Formats: sequence, structure tokens, C-alpha cells
Amino acid sequence: MKAARLVAGLSLVTGAGILLQWILVWTGTFPVVESTPGFRHYFLSFAVADMWLVISAFMTAFLVRRGDRRAVLAAVALGSAMLFFGLYALLYDLNTGLLFKTSAEELFGKGVTLYNIAVGAVLMWLGWTSVARADAA
Repeated sequence: MKAARLVAGLSLVTGAGILLQWILVWTGTFPVVESTPGFRHYFLSFAVADMWLVISAFMTAFLVRRGDRRAVLAAVALGSAMLFFGLYALLYDLNTGLLFKTSAEELFGKGVTLYNIAVGAVLMWLGWTSVARADAA
């Protein structure tokens, strides 16, 4: 049961964090800097995909809190999307040299990448093991 609460909590934090980031980008509070040629277009291309993550995150939390057995699929799907995004961003940073830059913006980006990899893996694991067991109980 604690694991199910953790999955719901991580899902809510993830969805709210991504939504907040895009609100800040769209209002100009969080400027997207052209740190490498084409980066601004690359970053802004993720708006729709990130909205899918937001919807998935909120739906996962909702299903977990309701005790709906579809929460297993939702948690694994959300975790998988996060892991995909994190690994993609990691390789992009490696290929462009951004991985070795330590500006505040780049450190924030590295934190987001690590969060996606770590939390995505945790959500998949807990969704598959603990949420499924909580559903069977």
C-alpha cells in the first residue's frame, strides 16, 4: 500500500512539474536558451509529448488512488515514457557536448534527465510489482 501511495505521489509531482515548466516557458519566465545550434527548436518540439506525460501522470495518480487495476498499466506506461525521454535527452546531451557544460540551465536540464531516468524506472518497477499486488489484495 505504501508503494501505491509512492507511485501516486511521484506521478502527481511529475505531472505538476512538467506542466509548471511549460507554463513558465509559455509565459516567458523560463527562457529557452540556444545553448547549441537548433536547441531551441529541439526543446520546443517536446510540448505535445510532454502534455502526454502530464495527462499520463495525472491519470496514473487517479487510477492508483481509486484502486483501479488499470493503474498497473498506467504506471508502467508513464515510467516507460519517462525513461525513454530521459535516455533520449542523455544521448542528445552527449552527442552535442551539452553533457559537459555546467551552466545553471544545463545543470537543471541534467537534473530533469536524471529524474526521468530514475523515477521512470521506479514507476515501472513499483507499478509492475507493488501496484499489481495491491490490486490482487
